[in-house]
Amino acid sequence: MGDSVLLINNGYPTELYPQYTTYIRSIEKCIIASGLSVDKHIIRYNRRVTPLYKAFKYLIFWSKCLTLKSDCDIIYINHLPYAWPLILNPFIAKKRLIVHWHGNDLMSRSRFVRIANRISSRFIRKALNIVPSRYYCCRLKTRFGKNRMRVLVSPSGGVDTLIFSPAKTAGNKFIISYASELNKEKGADTFLYLVNNKAEIERLTGRTIEFHYIKYGSELAVYLPTLNQFDGRVVKGFDMMPKEDMPTFLNSTSLLVFPSLRESLGLAALEAMSCGVPVVAHNICAFPEYIIPGVSGELVERFGSETEQNRAFLSAVVKTINNIESYTPRPVVEKDYSHASVISFYRKIFEDL
Repeated sequence: MGDSVLLINNGYPTELYPQYTTYIRSIEKCIIASGLSVDKHIIRYNRRVTPLYKAFKYLIFWSKCLTLKSDCDIIYINHLPYAWPLILNPFIAKKRLIVHWHGNDLMSRSRFVRIANRISSRFIRKALNIVPSRYYCCRLKTRFGKNRMRVLVSPSGGVDTLIFSPAKTAGNKFIISYASELNKEKGADTFLYLVNNKAEIERLTGRTIEFHYIKYGSELAVYLPTLNQFDGRVVKGFDMMPKEDMPTFLNSTSLLVFPSLRESLGLAALEAMSCGVPVVAHNICAFPEYIIPGVSGELVERFGSETEQNRAFLSAVVKTINNIESYTPRPVVEKDYSHASVISFYRKIFEDL
């Protein structure tokens, strides 16, 4: 087994941006727990991100990628398209390589990402590739060739089930929470639809409903004025919080809605499930791998129109509320998505690498 890992990523959580790339910190902790030491080459945003500041950070990051030398035995690269100069670094090519794929690395519509992946294909085939879900594994093999890659599945650091554990707070209201970014692709429009139809949900369930969300996302300025129009007893927004505070948010939640249209895994949904909270999501991406209807939540089939889709999502929410006591989501996380399972995974691959 190698005794050191250089962890490379184009982001890392900071005090100013505590929710940004939290999975990288989880991956780091799991690697250390598996018995290896970790060094890092990362981007930290310690002040408000502007286009100029971001470009400056990337210029420094990419420059070091080109010249990087390390005594570490294993180079562990996350988001390779955004760290593409590494493929030109002859020192890196001599090391044992892991490439961990996340989010938009494959699915981005960006021409930059497509070009970066094209020029990196030979480098990728030399590495051990890790993906967060079986769904993403299929996407990766389709993109680069099924018989020319080593690919393993691991849920991006997994969930710390000791921190994300059930500790329900008493209350008369039924809390429906949305913990994703406020943007269209993450399903913010569907969340707004549910809020606007609060009276119907209450009529069909006999519950008093309150909606919670977190104030962050690339389209925050678009959605916040609308959300602010609602009474605080109907919709309550929370400031961004560090990951260690998220269990408190989730344990005040009765049901998590996760209407995202594109995810490589959906770690926030798994964290909610670890707290005993069922999840409603679309029947797409990796969601069917861990959202088991009637057990850990409900899945919503896709429809052609936005109206039909929103109606179907509302129906699934009503169904879940009316059967809320029957769901047992936490064992699903404990079995395949916990820190413990990821640590075991790392021990094995580092021994074999």
